[in-house]
Amino acid sequence: MRRLGPLALLIAVWIAPAIARHFRTGCGVGKETAAETVFLHRQAVRARRAVPRAVTAAPLGNRDFGNIAVIEDSDGVVAFPNEFNLDLKTLTFTPAASDATSYGYAVSDGGYDSAAAANGMPLAALDDDDTRQVSMPFAFPFFGARYNQIFVNSDGNLTFTVGDSASTDRSLGRMTAGPPRICPLFDDLDPALTPGGVRVFADAGRMVVSWVAVPEWQAAGVGANQTFQVALYADGRIAFSYSGTAASSAVVGIAPGNQQGATSLLDYRDDPGGQYSAAVAERFGNTVQIDTVSAAWKFYQTHEDSYDYLVIYNNEDIPVAPSVLSEENTIRSSGTGYGVAPRDDGSMYGSASRLQAVLNMGMLSDYPSDPSALVPLRAPQGDTPITLLGHETGHLFLAYASVPDPDDPTAKPMLGYQNAHWSFVFNSEASFLEGERIADRGPSVEPEFLTTGTVQQYAPLDQYLMGFRVAAAVPDTFLVTGVPAYMTQWHPLRNYGFDGTRRNIAASDVVQAMGRRTPDYTVAQRRFRFAFLLVVAEGSQPSAADVAKLEVFRQQFESLYATASSGNGTADTALERSMKLSLYPAAGVAPDAAITATLTLETAPAADLAVQLQAPNGFAALPASVRIPAGAKSATFGVTAVKPGVEEVSAVPADASYETAVARVQVADASILKLAGVSGDHQVSTSAAPLPDPIVVRLTDSNSLSYPGARILATASDGGSVAPAAAVTDQRGQAAFRWTPGPASANQLQLALEGSPTVNLTMTALMTPSGVPVTTTVNVGAGDYIEIYCTGLGPTQLSAGLQQTVLTPVVFIGAVPLQPIYSGLVSGVEGLYQLDVQVPGGLAPGVQPVLLSVSMAHSNQVSIMVQ
Repeated sequence: MRRLGPLALLIAVWIAPAIARHFRTGCGVGKETAAETVFLHRQAVRARRAVPRAVTAAPLGNRDFGNIAVIEDSDGVVAFPNEFNLDLKTLTFTPAASDATSYGYAVSDGGYDSAAAANGMPLAALDDDDTRQVSMPFAFPFFGARYNQIFVNSDGNLTFTVGDSASTDRSLGRMTAGPPRICPLFDDLDPALTPGGVRVFADAGRMVVSWVAVPEWQAAGVGANQTFQVALYADGRIAFSYSGTAASSAVVGIAPGNQQGATSLLDYRDDPGGQYSAAVAERFGNTVQIDTVSAAWKFYQTHEDSYDYLVIYNNEDIPVAPSVLSEENTIRSSGTGYGVAPRDDGSMYGSASRLQAVLNMGMLSDYPSDPSALVPLRAPQGDTPITLLGHETGHLFLAYASVPDPDDPTAKPMLGYQNAHWSFVFNSEASFLEGERIADRGPSVEPEFLTTGTVQQYAPLDQYLMGFRVAAAVPDTFLVTGVPAYMTQWHPLRNYGFDGTRRNIAASDVVQAMGRRTPDYTVAQRRFRFAFLLVVAEGSQPSAADVAKLEVFRQQFESLYATASSGNGTADTALERSMKLSLYPAAGVAPDAAITATLTLETAPAADLAVQLQAPNGFAALPASVRIPAGAKSATFGVTAVKPGVEEVSAVPADASYETAVARVQVADASILKLAGVSGDHQVSTSAAPLPDPIVVRLTDSNSLSYPGARILATASDGGSVAPAAAVTDQRGQAAFRWTPGPASANQLQLALEGSPTVNLTMTALMTPSGVPVTTTVNVGAGDYIEIYCTGLGPTQLSAGLQQTVLTPVVFIGAVPLQPIYSGLVSGVEGLYQLDVQVPGGLAPGVQPVLLSVSMAHSNQVSIMVQ
């Protein structure tokens, strides 16, 4: 018997104002954008390899029009990214345990339950971009939580805790950044054209939601019908079944919400299965797109690796995505404190060392020729062609940082759309990255808050996160809470009034939440090089008007970047050959030390190339010039410390076809230096012989710069020896020693920077007879904390400014299992993990074994002495 009565009584209608519907009005950037781009490129390459084609010696089709690089759309530059291939299949996600904290998946034939679809209760009057709340017949487990209600959203997805009726891009970023979500077909669908087409069937063991002949939305006429369903079972299984589905653009998968964990992008048909504890998805599309990976590869066939950004437009009217105007893809990232995970996809894009981001600006026809005119699709926000360039450029660092929400540790209240833009209700001081300048007119004024400015600058907080400004120079700002949840996702609007509760935010609050920004404003990169590309049809010439239009954008952007960054940043947009400075982007020189720097070219000059060297601040000394001989590709010069401070070193070539190389050099005093252990600490010796592994230390600072050319002194404790007694740090700032511990059960090796004894580090080693378990000589008791160092704990994710392990190990002291209070990477030491554990009460005095266990793998055993 169908249980329709209770369900029908518990349907709620959620209504939110539509700010913009079904137009390319936004930026497509989210946390997943870079990985999504690489995935779609991989799928496009797979598809091309599957189709035999003749091998031809076609021309590259690259040519430069002044400082605009023109790239033809051949060789995969324009591609069908990943056509939908799950029709007449069932994709099942099966939880590994009853709490459903991780899932495996499998694809099988058939499985669509037409009877459940036919007998399901229609969600009456479900409109385009609409949602309904439905009661479930059981408590459904999903990523560690249980839910008794679910929201059925018109766009082929289910959410928990809140509905989703937004009309923004149905993207992977929106899927993972929003509430917990199940996406059988996250697509722009229009149930209003098929009344009763979305139906809910439930019995004691399952709930089935079906979309029956529901068309994709399109501006005119009726889109293609899509028929599919999702079945939720009481045991936590989730099954997507398709029976007449050919989506033009969709995301299929499951997500725990609020960007928790690392998303896995898969090809469900071809990739091997596994167990996944965070979002799992596949991105489909059957409309042509610019494959920015292939476009970058093609660009580098005729251009050198001398650019931080590639900026890509096309004159073929190919949008970035169905509802996306422009987007940024982060290629390389290594800093901390601003919420961007480390990554390096440079080699995939054809860049050996330099490229940091690719901007896909989409259709050149979307932008007016006047760089100060409003872009029609972003007129309500106040964006021009140049401010949108500023927006996408800023995404290399912004906007991912937020103070916590005291009521929800997974939420990021300063962030709005896709958790990659400032929230509509955050006073961003009219940042390019959304939010607004918000006036607080006081509680006696109705409404209290009014948006007064949009998209005007890189705000002071932006500049701190970009590494341009010290946190102390960022004025306090605020966030408005107590507003409807949907408002936080809006794009900027001017002169919009609303009420709420003010929450003050200081830069120090952001630093506390995200960790220290490294590299900080002292040595962070300030000068960035851009290449502007125009993709055209194969064999065609761009019009003079198109080239001129893009040339104006290029020139005007240089001025805007300088102004918008308060003079703290520089954009260089000329097409030039590479000249690499080994000090780039930043380097360190220890007190009274000298280092060797190298200039390297990709193309050797036909005649001697003179390069002028500049150090205007007087903190470092270097020769006035250096010469790279004809036919050679490099030259070296010395850099000597003069006094503490940050030097801006420039290498200006006499031949203007080469780029000017710039680096920031920290000439340090002892107060900012530290010695960090790289390897060799906590070894165990069973004989009077050198330890099996060398002792390696690194001279560095809070920005993780390397300090080569410095002498490190080493002194062993009684009875031990070390060789050499002094070692000079190499180009990585590292020095290595061989240590033979003395006969005592515990030994120490003291290391210090010569002339600066406060810059020191102590390494330890244990001596034990062969075959005797290792025991520390430090007594511990109940309530004490111990630090455990190890390797092999797997992937990490940024949390509270630290790289903490995704999987939390169990620490056994004796037979007592303990959860560490911290488990993550040791800062500055690659591959070394630290666990902090509190010793429990009730342990028997004496030697107790210590063992780690993670994901069914176990460590070797050591022992501690318990009081």
